[in-house]
Amino acid sequence: MFSKLLGIAATTFAVMIATTGAAVAIGKQQEHGLIVAERFSAQNNGNPQIVAVRPEDGHLRILTSGSQDVVPDLSPDGRSIIFERCVHAVNCDQIGADNIWTMRADGSHPHPLTACDGAKCLGAFDPAFSPDGRFIAFAEDLLDASGVNFNGIFIMRADGSHVRRVTSRSSDEGPDGQPQFSPDGKQLVFQREVPGGTRLMIVRTDGSGLRPLLPGADAFAPSWAPDGRRVAFTLAIHTGDTTTINVATVHPDGTDLRLLTNTSSANAAFAPDYSPSGRRIVFSQSDADGCHLVISSVTGQHPRALPNGPGCLVDASWGPSRS
Repeated sequence: MFSKLLGIAATTFAVMIATTGAAVAIGKQQEHGLIVAERFSAQNNGNPQIVAVRPEDGHLRILTSGSQDVVPDLSPDGRSIIFERCVHAVNCDQIGADNIWTMRADGSHPHPLTACDGAKCLGAFDPAFSPDGRFIAFAEDLLDASGVNFNGIFIMRADGSHVRRVTSRSSDEGPDGQPQFSPDGKQLVFQREVPGGTRLMIVRTDGSGLRPLLPGADAFAPSWAPDGRRVAFTLAIHTGDTTTINVATVHPDGTDLRLLTNTSSANAAFAPDYSPSGRRIVFSQSDADGCHLVISSVTGQHPRALPNGPGCLVDASWGPSRS
């Protein structure tokens, strides 16, 4: 869903463990891992597709094609990917076209987890794994018994069963989206569309304790650090007629806001995610030539653009690699 919010922007544009033997190999795997993202390019008729990217050198491998696939999330064990799909990229703007799918990390054995068809369920979006991989948080539009649409954040088991609602938004309110679990699995951070912008919210997984993370800030696309101490996100700063879009982090209690990037109004830095070790961060950056993935330290230092080739890569998810 984030790619839809920033569609215009999207289209314009080893730390090693000091030990030996097996511990070194594990350290490399955890720090390098694998990045999955959605790519807009001519190769898939302009429709987004899921790709895998090696963080050490930017080597890219196509995982899906032929449909419209967005917002991938790599499982905590690195074995599977969940994502949002519009099958065959047909009538993707119509209600019921988008569902949550899963596949193996190599792109094989794709199958749906939700069954929205425009009747009772109008669409399922923005999936994210829980830290133990047993559950998936996602956004969904459902009709109640009276035929009224109530959007919200939901949680289901990783096999698509036992769906339960966490938040609720009426048909005349902006939707919730982009949920992400806290490392302990007890809370979710997500974005909520409100008049004049988007806000970050935090809620317990049972639906209680709902609160804004940064009241008044136009912020979206959050990612929780593996140690739970900070949340990275996209921050839109409006100054007069000028808007800049940057990556920022904040404590989960809303204190100690820090900007990691410093863009101009002509480009943007957005949609961050932490590496499995929590030592680095990946985000998308746009410029006059398109957009690409950038890796930096968690403080924004030493940014390094990955040579991803043609196309625009967004909504990156950085997890462990099983290859």
